Amino acid sequence: MSIKVIFLMMMLCFCSMGSLRAQRPENAGWFFLSNSKQISEKLDFIYDIQIRSADRFDYVNTLLLRGAFSYNLSKKHSVALGYAYKADWNFENDVPTFSPEHRIYEQYLLNSAWGNAEIDARFRLEQRFIREDKLVDFSQRARLFLSLQVPLIADTSFSKGFYAKIQNEIFMNVQHKEKVNNNIFDQNRVSSGLGFRFSKNLDVDFSYMFWYQKEMERNSKTNVFQLMLSTKF
Repeated sequence: MSIKVIFLMMMLCFCSMGSLRAQRPENAGWFFLSNSKQISEKLDFIYDIQIRSADRFDYVNTLLLRGAFSYNLSKKHSVALGYAYKADWNFENDVPTFSPEHRIYEQYLLNSAWGNAEIDARFRLEQRFIREDKLVDFSQRARLFLSLQVPLIADTSFSKGFYAKIQNEIFMNVQHKEKVNNNIFDQNRVSSGLGFRFSKNLDVDFSYMFWYQKEMERNSKTNVFQLMLSTKF
């Protein structure tokens, strides 16, 4: 995938989200911890933990735990098989509700570079088992993720220093869309942020994300302020 194509896709997504901001979006905070552990030359164990808040940072309403075994086809290409658990807590008419979701997923990841800039392209297919009112609904969702991380004030090898990043992820319902929102399009997450690389094994960044999600009865728009830690050990 060429650099020009990646830039064009990202910029089109950023521009298209502008018209969606006419209505007042919600505001939320996310904490994201991501880690990659090398098991052997070809095999890694990757996992991440996300904690998300409700609107106006009122309370924690989502916990996401995800882990996978990743097989390195080469230095740039890898495939993975994993499992994720997502728990949502909300209030409906002041009554607390709980909705758990189990996922199995497969993914392909391309790690590339443009000079010292780092480019990631990821495709993920999810099998989703969502419990609602004691019933479990099954659906499948595809996700396309693109990310660009550019050193700003850093050493020549980009092993330490400040960086900027932009990324976009599109979600599409590919099976049983009627169980989700009755639409092929599910959601889009566009974000940009600044961070500091302490070493090749530790990145910390703070970013702003505009999250647009199509739901069965309405469409939601959320300003997300995210703190992310990316580690390798």
